[in-house]
Amino acid sequence: MKQPGIKTLTLHPGRERRILRGHRWVFSNEIADPIHDFEPGSWVEVLTAKGLSLGAGYINPASLIAVRLVCPPGKKPDEKFFRQTLLEAASLRQFLYPGAESCRLVFGESDRLPGLVVDRYGDVLVYQAGTVGIAGMEQLMRELLLDLFRPAALVFRNDSPSRALEGLAMEKGVACGSVTGDVPIRIDGVRYLVDVLGGQKTGMYLDQRDNRNAAKHWMKGKRVLDLFCYNGAWGLSAVAAGAAELIGVDQSADAVGQARRNAEINGFGGRSTFIAADVFDYLKRIARASFDVIVLDPPAFAKTKSAVTEAAKGYTDINRRALLALKPGGILITCSCSYHMSEELFREALISAGLASGRKLRLLQVRGQSLDHPALLAMPETRYLKCFVVEAA
Repeated sequence: MKQPGIKTLTLHPGRERRILRGHRWVFSNEIADPIHDFEPGSWVEVLTAKGLSLGAGYINPASLIAVRLVCPPGKKPDEKFFRQTLLEAASLRQFLYPGAESCRLVFGESDRLPGLVVDRYGDVLVYQAGTVGIAGMEQLMRELLLDLFRPAALVFRNDSPSRALEGLAMEKGVACGSVTGDVPIRIDGVRYLVDVLGGQKTGMYLDQRDNRNAAKHWMKGKRVLDLFCYNGAWGLSAVAAGAAELIGVDQSADAVGQARRNAEINGFGGRSTFIAADVFDYLKRIARASFDVIVLDPPAFAKTKSAVTEAAKGYTDINRRALLALKPGGILITCSCSYHMSEELFREALISAGLASGRKLRLLQVRGQSLDHPALLAMPETRYLKCFVVEAA
């Protein structure tokens, strides 16, 4: 049944199968009706060629992803719906991490809120509105977040590059309350000072939380190198697990400053050294076979599909250099957050790195993003993080 007050769009015959399987995007070439006159961010109901409702979403006629579906058939995109959706997202996180003071509270399409990310850092909430549809509902989302979760401060980090693709301006600030300096939090026993206004992403990479915990198994008594260390989360987790020595490297002096402060507040200063340097240059300078464990967690090398070929070369090269710095029998924990770099392509890059470095690699684990970043089974775009744990003979 069509929803009153919402315009409809009809798909070409046969184009509904992906949506029925659970994908949440409708591409412009799948739509039979003209869409150019639709107001960006306005609500539409998507119908099959036979008139079956697939649900409601918001439209951006200027984007290849023309419609992002939000509501299932029969549901209205009203305050009641969004209130319930946010409550369900929070309930899942409470189940996954009981009593945790920090987590990803909302993860876009996976929580039926495409374009919206919300992270909790203690009593501060930080959100990102990444699409024109969510930007149009931003005031409502602010009101609901304040009403449901009662944060001491609500911060907006609408400075993601994806906003440019939606025709949105870059901006950040404090929507409610006040933030004076870094926000103190504790994650799995390690304390951090999070820069929610100036730090990368929303202030911290919460998606590696479970991987950092799993990696503790290999850290005790080891000499650890944390590359692209940012605020030190991987390395400090290693020290907390008993690492004998940590060296963290990042090209950002600000990030290295954060990492040093985080080491000090945990009492890890004596076992931790953080260096501001280009990671590629650093790996060229250090002695071979000098570390027991290396963590390699770079920024995305492939931000578009067309960049995959060059990205694969980059992943091969940096992993080759990291493998040369590992002792025989050492552990490489290597990651890619590039969605366009598939797990299989990343595996091939590691095989090439092993060949080029003369190291034989044994795969111990393949991991993904933390549980508070759930992926939709029928939507591979929601599963982006790859984390391989390999032993290098």
